[in-house]
Amino acid sequence: MSQPSSYRPTFTSSGSALRVLRAGKHNPNWEAAAEYLLERAAPDVKLLIEAALQLEHGSTAEVKPQSARQLSWRWWHFLVLALMGSGLTALLVWIVNNAVFRQC
Repeated sequence: MSQPSSYRPTFTSSGSALRVLRAGKHNPNWEAAAEYLLERAAPDVKLLIEAALQLEHGSTAEVKPQSARQLSWRWWHFLVLALMGSGLTALLVWIVNNAVFRQC
């Protein structure tokens, strides 16, 4: 297996670094091109890249509250749902009952 060389390519422009990135990770200069572009990126771009990496790894503070927002189904949740279901069923029976009496 070949030893990694200490040669670090120098890019003269962002365009040449972008061409290397577009070629794909199989290009041996891909990592150097990415570092070159990251060093010269605007602060907003760096923030966007950091956010994308955190989203990809699922380790952002914005993603975690979504799981915290999920309902914790305790006994009283089921009790409330059962009472609501009973109430709606009783209302439906009352409506049908009144409709039948009006027909007679």
